[in-house]
Amino acid sequence: MAHSAGLDAAAFGRAFPFHLRLDRALRICSLGSSLAEAMPDIAPFSPLLRHFEVRRPLEADSVEQFRLHGTRLVTVRARAKHLLQLRGSAEMLDDGGVLLVVSPVLPSLEAMQALGLRFDHFARHDGVADMLLMARTTQASLADAQRLAACLAARTAQLDTILELGQNGVAAFDVAGMLAHTNQALRTMLQLSTTEAIGLSLADMERRLQRLRDPAVAGGPVFVDSVSDDDPPRELVLAVPRPAFLRVTSRRAQDGGLVFYLQDVTAETEIDRMKTEFLTTAAHELRTPLVSVFGFTELLLNRPVGEERRREMLQTVHRQSGLMITMINELLDLARIEARQGKDLNRETQPLGPLLHLAVDGMAGRGEVRSVEIECRHGDALVCVDAAKFHRALTNVLSNAFKFSPEAGDVHVQTLSGHADGTPAVGVRVADQGIGMTPTQVARIFDRFYRADPSGHIPGTGLGMSLVREIVGLHGGTVEVDSQLGVGTAVTLWWPLSESQQAA
Repeated sequence: MAHSAGLDAAAFGRAFPFHLRLDRALRICSLGSSLAEAMPDIAPFSPLLRHFEVRRPLEADSVEQFRLHGTRLVTVRARAKHLLQLRGSAEMLDDGGVLLVVSPVLPSLEAMQALGLRFDHFARHDGVADMLLMARTTQASLADAQRLAACLAARTAQLDTILELGQNGVAAFDVAGMLAHTNQALRTMLQLSTTEAIGLSLADMERRLQRLRDPAVAGGPVFVDSVSDDDPPRELVLAVPRPAFLRVTSRRAQDGGLVFYLQDVTAETEIDRMKTEFLTTAAHELRTPLVSVFGFTELLLNRPVGEERRREMLQTVHRQSGLMITMINELLDLARIEARQGKDLNRETQPLGPLLHLAVDGMAGRGEVRSVEIECRHGDALVCVDAAKFHRALTNVLSNAFKFSPEAGDVHVQTLSGHADGTPAVGVRVADQGIGMTPTQVARIFDRFYRADPSGHIPGTGLGMSLVREIVGLHGGTVEVDSQLGVGTAVTLWWPLSESQQAA
């Protein structure tokens, strides 16, 4: 190119002091004197991409890609000096190489000084050429600004979407204390429409919040201007539109505004309450038989008793120990079922009749002398169940029927046809002639440790029906309880039919 332009190598170097001449392999054959001074570590015939990152064209690992790029703007940035960015054009050489006619892009004198450049490092051009270069540089800068603005707009839209889809509330106030941004979760919590939220002040938001708070729970203001990053989260209880526990975190933004983050911790709070209640109840229920065991063993150790009385005490110790073992086993069963969520079920498709008779026969094996009347009209119905879990659930229901029935009261077992949550199912109904329950007692029958007979005269752990519901639920079924005080109770376990029988 130098020859065609009538310039020798020295003159060309003075005219373009930052040029880069590349061979066919994109190795640097020569470079302008000013660029060589700015980057003295460039060795002859070292690869271009070792020292520079090519920003335009996007693909620049061959001479062909520079040729296809044509006369459009070329941009490269020094890897060792990120401030040094060169712009210009690529000219194809007769020997198959590429000449990059480029010059630095310097936004300020400070940037030039940081790179160790002086004014005498630059070529002297006429005014028209300088204006053209300035226009081209301005156009490229404008394109970059537009590209960055588009990226920023896309990023802002992405963050807005994330905030809108979040389950926790966000309220951002500007430096003047006026509401600048909210998300859907916060507007739902505070019963605000999008238009109502515009222009609200900190005081307006606090007044609205106070109207929604639970008056029975004391608490200080939330939307306040005195915010520090060291402030601990504040707890807040709402009564409207629904009871909710909120944890409020506040931070001051870099521009002086305020951001409030309202996290709904209702579920976590309820879980903590249930854990505490469960541990308290479990400790109490275990303490009762344990005290009995401890008391009788202490008597046996410290006082002489007759053989008959001794035998009665040992029977009591054995019975109470068995009750504790049963309670612990049922607690462990419940924990395993909840943890595994049915993953360990060994389900097989099998007829209902043999399963039902096996459970009833097992009760007779426990020494039950009362008769069980069986009406099995759907014995051929196919159910896909874990036989051991099916036996456990039905045995628990049968055991309750015997325990809460008078000695002369018989138990009636029958099968029914119906649906469980809209799915064709077969039901196993166990009805007794026992003491029955009130509607209040029925409502709590699945609560852990709840016993309809609070006197303690009827042995039990209060966990059986919880276990029944968990087992049936894991099979996709439901449990129905009908009871009348003084008349008796009927419990129906609905088991979904197998898929093959549903399709038949």
